[in-house]
Amino acid sequence: MNYKAEIVALKSLLADTDYKALKHADGAMSDEEYEPVRVQREEWRRLINEYEEKVKDMDESEFM
Repeated sequence: MNYKAEIVALKSLLADTDYKALKHADGAMSDEEYEPVRVQREEWRRLINEYEEKVKDMDESEFM
């Protein structure tokens, strides 16, 4: 798997849903409407963190 490409794609998905987070923060979107988006964004952030850790580990192993 190309973790760096996946990270870029996931960050793009987050950016594409930023407006929904802002609408929710401004009260223009209800908690019920926003909940599926929140759950999905949370999963994307979890994957980004996981993949960044794998990339970091791979980069460090190259120097050993």
